[in-house]
Amino acid sequence: MCPVVVPSASDLAKDLRQRITMFHAGDELYSGAWLADFQRRGAVAWQVCTTALQVGPSKTCDEELAQAFCAQTLARLARAFTSCFQEPAVQKSARDNLEALLVVFAAGKALVWKQLSLALACAELWRGTWVAAAALNAHNLPALVRMELLALPSELLFDDRALPLTNRQLRESAGASLFRSSSTVFMFLLSDIADDSTPEEDCQKALRVLASWLRAVRKSLLWLPGVDAAAPLWHLAALGQHLLTAARVAPAEAAEVAQQLAKWKSAPQEATTVLKPLLGSLFLHDAAGAADLTPLWLLPLLNDLAEDFWPKAALGELDLDWEAIARHAIVGLGRVTTHVDSAHGEQANLEDAECAISIWQTFAETLQSAAQAAESFCSSSSEPKPLFSPPREKRTRRTHDRWLLSAAKLAESQPLQLIFQLVLDKLSEHLRLPAFLEDEDAVAIIQGARAAAESALLPWARLAGNPQAWGEQLLLPLRRVEAILADVSSSESEEIMAEERASEIEVMLWLFSAVCSSMLEAHPSSSDVAATTKLAVQSLEPKLAGLDHACPLWRTSLWTSVYSMATAVNSCSAMPCSSGPVLLEWMLQRSPSEARSLETQEVTELLYARALEAACKRLPSGTSHPALGERLFMLAFGDWDPSNQQDERRVEVQALYLSALRFAMGEQPDALCSFMANTVMPKLCRAADDEAARSLSSCCWDGAPWPAHRVLFETLASLLPVGRPSADIEHPSLPIWRQAWKYLQAALLDYPVEAASNQPVNAATKALRRAALRCPVMLPEVLRLLASSVAKRDPEAQLNVLREIISDVPCPPVDRSKAAELLDAAVASAAEALLDRAQDLVESPDDLAAMFALLAEAVRPSASGTSGGGPCKDQLRPLVLMRPDLVCRCLNLISRALPECCSKTCAEQMIRFVTRLISTEEASPESHTWLLSSTLAPMCSSLCSALAAQDFWTVPESLAEAGELLLTASEAMPEEFHSALATGLVLVGVSEHSKALLQQHMLSRGEWSQKGHWLEQLHQIVVEWQSERHLNIL
Repeated sequence: MCPVVVPSASDLAKDLRQRITMFHAGDELYSGAWLADFQRRGAVAWQVCTTALQVGPSKTCDEELAQAFCAQTLARLARAFTSCFQEPAVQKSARDNLEALLVVFAAGKALVWKQLSLALACAELWRGTWVAAAALNAHNLPALVRMELLALPSELLFDDRALPLTNRQLRESAGASLFRSSSTVFMFLLSDIADDSTPEEDCQKALRVLASWLRAVRKSLLWLPGVDAAAPLWHLAALGQHLLTAARVAPAEAAEVAQQLAKWKSAPQEATTVLKPLLGSLFLHDAAGAADLTPLWLLPLLNDLAEDFWPKAALGELDLDWEAIARHAIVGLGRVTTHVDSAHGEQANLEDAECAISIWQTFAETLQSAAQAAESFCSSSSEPKPLFSPPREKRTRRTHDRWLLSAAKLAESQPLQLIFQLVLDKLSEHLRLPAFLEDEDAVAIIQGARAAAESALLPWARLAGNPQAWGEQLLLPLRRVEAILADVSSSESEEIMAEERASEIEVMLWLFSAVCSSMLEAHPSSSDVAATTKLAVQSLEPKLAGLDHACPLWRTSLWTSVYSMATAVNSCSAMPCSSGPVLLEWMLQRSPSEARSLETQEVTELLYARALEAACKRLPSGTSHPALGERLFMLAFGDWDPSNQQDERRVEVQALYLSALRFAMGEQPDALCSFMANTVMPKLCRAADDEAARSLSSCCWDGAPWPAHRVLFETLASLLPVGRPSADIEHPSLPIWRQAWKYLQAALLDYPVEAASNQPVNAATKALRRAALRCPVMLPEVLRLLASSVAKRDPEAQLNVLREIISDVPCPPVDRSKAAELLDAAVASAAEALLDRAQDLVESPDDLAAMFALLAEAVRPSASGTSGGGPCKDQLRPLVLMRPDLVCRCLNLISRALPECCSKTCAEQMIRFVTRLISTEEASPESHTWLLSSTLAPMCSSLCSALAAQDFWTVPESLAEAGELLLTASEAMPEEFHSALATGLVLVGVSEHSKALLQQHMLSRGEWSQKGHWLEQLHQIVVEWQSERHLNIL
C-alpha cells in the first residue's frame, strides 16, 4: 500500500487560489470538497491563510474571493484556537498576527475584516485574555470595526454561535471581563449621542450593541456569584439622557434595549429606574399611532414585560406605569382585525394577531407561576435533582429570587380584574365574525385568532383562586346576550334579526363558551363554577328561541355557538350527572338541517354531534332514555344508504351519534344490544361484505374509504359498557363482538389498505382499544390480533394502540400480574416480528418511532421516589427486561439507525427507550446490567454521531432527551461510562478538539447547579460539532 502523502503548506498555497476560483466558477463538488478539507488542516491552513493575507487588500475579483475565504478559514479555525496552537507563546504570536491583519484590512471589504474580527475575538476568549479595553483603545481602527469587536464577545458567549467554553475558569474570566467593562463600554456607545441630530444609523448600531452587551452581562451573572447585579444598571442610568435621545431617533432598537432591562430579574428595582423613562419615551414616540395599532417592534417588548416586571407593577411591587403598558397591549389586540399598519408602514397578519394575544397569556402565566411558587415554597418536590444540587445557601437564595405571590393578594387585586375585563371587552370587539360570512378568508382569520384567545384565557381562569370572585366576568357575556334577545323578542317579533345584532350575539356566545371552558378546565373540581355556569345557561335557554329570527347563514352561526357553549358546559367534570345536561332538548329541536343553510350544514353537523355526545355523557347515571336513543339512532342511520359513497365528515358524525347513543342507553345494555343486533348489525354486515367484495376488484374510493366497516366498528364500540370497565363475562355485547370478529381480523390482516387514511386498519385498532379497556374480558384476543397484524401490515397504528393499552389497562378489574404477562407476550411478539425485517423498519421512521415508543412505555419505571406508577403497577417492566435477546437486538438496531435517522420524533423515542432501560429507579436483573455495560460504547458512538449529523438535535426538546441519556448513563454506570464515551467518540466525524469538549463537559457536570444551564453548554457543543459538518464556503 502506498503511503499517504500529506501536502505541505507551500503545496496547499499553490492550489488554494485556483480551487477558490474554480469553486466560484461552479465546481462546487470537487473544489468545494478540497476547500472544506483544507479548512480542517489546523495550523497548516492557518499558516497558509495568514501568509496569503499579509499582502494586504487586493482589487482584483479573484484575489478578493481568495482573501475572503482565507479570513473565513481563520475565523473557523479560531473556534478551536487552543487545539491548533497549544504552546502559550505560539498562541500569543498567532493572536498578534490576527490583530496586525485586522489593522491592514480594517478599511477594506467588510466581509474580510468581520471574519478577522471574529477570529481575534475567538482567540482571546480561548486564551482567557479578552478585555474590552483593547477595542475601546484601538484608535487606529475605524469606529465600525471597534463596534464589531465589542459586539462579538457577547455573541460568542451566549448566542447561537457561542463558543463551547467547557473550562470553568475561561467562562468566569470572560464573564468577569464583561462585567468590569460595562461602564466604559456603555460610555463609549452612548456618550457621543447628544441630541436628535445624531444620524439614525449610528444610533441603531449603538443600541444594538448595547442590547447585546446587556444580555451578555446579565447572563454572565450566573458565572459570577457575589457580584453586585445592579452595578451595570447604575452605570447605564448615569447615561440616561443619552439613552433617551438615542431612543427617540431609533425607537425599534431602543425597544431591544428595553427588552434586556425587562429581563434583569436579579436587580428589578434598579432595572426599572432605567426602564421607566425609556418606556415613557417609546410610548410617547408611538402616541400618534397608539390609538390605531401598536407597532410590530413593540410586541416583543410587551411580551417580555409580561414575563415579570409588568405583573409586579400591576400589584404595586415595582414602580412602572403598568396602565400605559396595558393600554398598548390592549391596542395590540387590534391586529386581529387590522391587516395593514398604515401608521408604521408594516404588514400585519394572523401571526401578529396571535403574538398580540399571547402577550396576555404570558401576563397571566407569570402571575400563575408566582402563585404556584408561593404554594410550593419549602416543598421538597421543587428541589433540583441531586446531580445538580447546589450548596444550601445557593438554593435558599434562588428560592427567594423567585417571585412568590400569595393567593390572598392575588384574589384581592382589583387591577387584575379590571385588566381581565378590558381584555374581554377588546376580544369581543375585535373577534366578531365579518358581516359578509361568505368571505371565507376573513372568517378563517377570525377563527384562528379565536383559537389563540382561547389558549390565552386558560391561565387567566387559573388565576381565579376563588372563582366566585371572578364570576361577574364569566357571566357578563351571557347577560349581554340575554339583554339583546329580550330586545329582539320585544321589537322584532317574527322579523329577520339585524346582522349587527346577530354578530354581537354570536361573539358574546363564543366569548362565554371560551371563558366557561377555561374556568371549568382550570377548576375541574369546583362545584361552584359548574353550578354558576349551569344556572346561567339554564336561565338563558328560554330566550334562545330568539336566535331563530336570524337569516339562515347567521342562524347557523348562532346555533353553532350554542352547540359550542353546550359542549363546554356539559364537559365539566365537577357537574354532578344527577343534575342532567343543559340545552339537550333545545339542540334536539335545532339540528343543522333545521337552520336551512345548506352551505354550512356540513361544517356545523360535526359540532352538533359533538355537543350531543357531551350532553348525553351528562345524563344521570342509572337511567336510560329510550326516546332519546331512538332519536339518536335516527340521526345516525335515518338517511344512511350503504350503496351510496359517504364522505369523511359523515362517517365521523355517525361515530359521534353512536357514542351519544351508548351513553343514552348504557344502563339498558340488554335492550340496546338486542335492538342493534336485530336491526342494524345484519345490514352493516351485508354492507361490509359487499364493500369487501368491491375492494377486491377496485381499491379506489370516491368518498371516505371503507365507510361500512368503519360504521360497523363504531357500532360495536357503542355496545361496550358505560362507566367503570366491566369484567362481566356475560355482558350482552360480547356475542355481537365475537360474531363480528371476522371483520376486525380481515381489516387488520387481509383487506387492502387505503394508503392516505390507513383505513380500515385505523378504525379497527381504535375499536379494539376501546374493547380492551372497557371490556377487558376481550384483552387476550385483542392483544393477539394486534400483535399478529404488526407482522403482516404497516404497523404504526397497531403499535400506537398497543402502547395506549399498556398505559391505560385497568388494574383492577384486570389482575396486574396477568395483564403484565399478556402485554409482555404481545410486545415481544410485535417487536420480534419487526426486528426480523429491520431494514424495512429503518426505512420507515414512523414505524420505527412507534415501535420504540411502545417499548419505552413497556419499560417505563415509576417516577422517582414512588412505586406502582409503571405499567401494570410496575409488573410489566421486569418481564421485558428478562428478555435479554430482545433488548440486545433493539439496542443494536438503535446503534445502527440513530446516526442517520432524519426523523426528530423517531430519534427521541429511541433515546427515551435507552434512557428508561438504564434507569436506576428500580432494581434490574444482573444479565440486564451486563448487557447495558457491553453495549454502552456503541450506544455512545451512535448518539454522538447523530448529534453531529442531524440538525434537529439543536432543538431544546430533542437535546434534552439526549442530555438525559448521557446523564443517566453516567450516574448509573460511572465506572464504565467515561471509557465507553471515549471509545465511542473514536468513530465520530468531528475534530479531536470537539470530542474533548464533550468529554470535559461530562466530567465537569458536578460544577453546574442547574440542569438547564448544563444543557445550554451541551447545546453549544452540539452546534460546534454541526458547524464542522456544514463548513460553508464564502
